[in-house]
Amino acid sequence: MKKFFEDKKKIIIGGIAAFTVAVVSVTMHVNAALAVDSYIAGRGSINSVIELNGNVGTNEEKTYYTPSEVRISRIHIKQGDHVNKGDLLISYDEDYLEYMISLTGYNMESAKDGYEGTRQAGDRNAGLYSEAESSLSGLQQKIDNTQERILTLQNELTSRKAMLASEGARLQIELIDYEDNLDDDDDFVLGNRESILKDIQTNTYAQQFDSEIVWMQEELERLNMELASLKELKSEMTSQKMSTLGGTLTSGDRDRIDVLKSANELSEGEKIAHFEMARGGIVADYDGVVTMINATEGETVNEGTPVLTLESTEDIVVKCSVNKYDIDSIDRDQTAVVKIRGKEYSGKVTRIEGMTGTNAEQASNIGIEVSLDEPDDDIIIGLEVKTYIDTAHKDDALIIPLDALGTDEEGDYVFVERGKKAVRLNIETGIKNDEMIEVTSGLAEGDVVVWDDSVELSDGMDIKVK
Repeated sequence: MKKFFEDKKKIIIGGIAAFTVAVVSVTMHVNAALAVDSYIAGRGSINSVIELNGNVGTNEEKTYYTPSEVRISRIHIKQGDHVNKGDLLISYDEDYLEYMISLTGYNMESAKDGYEGTRQAGDRNAGLYSEAESSLSGLQQKIDNTQERILTLQNELTSRKAMLASEGARLQIELIDYEDNLDDDDDFVLGNRESILKDIQTNTYAQQFDSEIVWMQEELERLNMELASLKELKSEMTSQKMSTLGGTLTSGDRDRIDVLKSANELSEGEKIAHFEMARGGIVADYDGVVTMINATEGETVNEGTPVLTLESTEDIVVKCSVNKYDIDSIDRDQTAVVKIRGKEYSGKVTRIEGMTGTNAEQASNIGIEVSLDEPDDDIIIGLEVKTYIDTAHKDDALIIPLDALGTDEEGDYVFVERGKKAVRLNIETGIKNDEMIEVTSGLAEGDVVVWDDSVELSDGMDIKVK
């Protein structure tokens, strides 16, 4: 009996053990649900931002030229310095300017005395008729030829100046037309405005320093001097010839001398005016950075020499390159944030180029420009910076974490929690950023989306929300 009871006890204990294993097995099966991350779909604001590399530049720069022959007295800045509007950048030697003004005035008075002396000499040699008789015919022909050349050259000079002025007027009209269309988002208008501005600058410079004009002016000065000499000699010979008829100059002779004297006074007067212009040196027209200095202290430079370039810090732009995948998201007037030397500057997209890059590396990229709203002196022109463009924004969007989004051949989808199971929903999406994405259809506000970073969920899977 004892053995029977011992055997029965073993059977009972074994049954209990078996039941316990079964219960534990069922419990383990119940607790096998996957712990998942979750998010309640709700409405809120979402921004889409594109990050670009760019370089700081400027929309305005000016090269300063010497108005006359000058001597550099002092250079008050160095290349790369920030300057303010009205700052004195380069001083000219005032003593040298005074000397040149005095010298030019002396030359003008000497020429005036020379013309008067010609008159007196003509009067004194009025009796030398025979010498004048043999010379006047040849002199007159030379004078006529010289005057004809002067007239032709004057016409060519007038025509050249008129042509450049007409071209300048045409460019200004064309610029006005482009300016009137700046808000039309026309790539052609935006792409050619800069070219027209450069053409206007080139034309303005050409109207003053065009090589053909300078050569013709110098040639006219030489011919006028030659003509003056011929007329002076003719005047002398005429005076000699006319001495037998009274020994006085004709009114025509006197008029011609007066014309030459006036021409000389005008030419020398312009030189004096240019020296006067140089008295104040070079002063900054706006706040900016000096990017070129082409002068040394004590150096004497000729009129029209470029000595300094100033780039404005009042109109700062960041020039970026956008790839072909992101360019469709970029539009003019989109807001942007630019990080420069640890500071953030607000701005907006003001220019999109109408062509891709010209070299192999940039063949699929398009240049854009972001203008800063409030630039300051902490900005360094040419510095490489980060630019963040806000390409899309929505205030009342149904949003979920980007981590919850899945994509396969059927499209975008998410899993939602339904009765402790994962249920797949196919959805359509809108704008997104690095963290969140907008759902435009397929999901309701309040739905609990679920996901796991290490395990791929399946439809109907048991889950447990963390």
